Amino acid sequence: MAKLKKGHKLLCIPCGRRIVIDVSGVSETTIWCCGRPMQKKAKAKTAKKTGKKK
Repeated sequence: MAKLKKGHKLLCIPCGRRIVIDVSGVSETTIWCCGRPMQKKAKAKTAKKTGKKK
């Protein structure tokens, strides 16, 4: 995942939890929820519509 910046929105596909990054300069890390990495909201919508699982 690319470096997260303030205001980026992440979504957990299985449970629907949404988070917003409120600290700028977060290093390149993966945020996990429900045993899967959270995805940027735009990517998550596309994956949900097409039924793709990563």
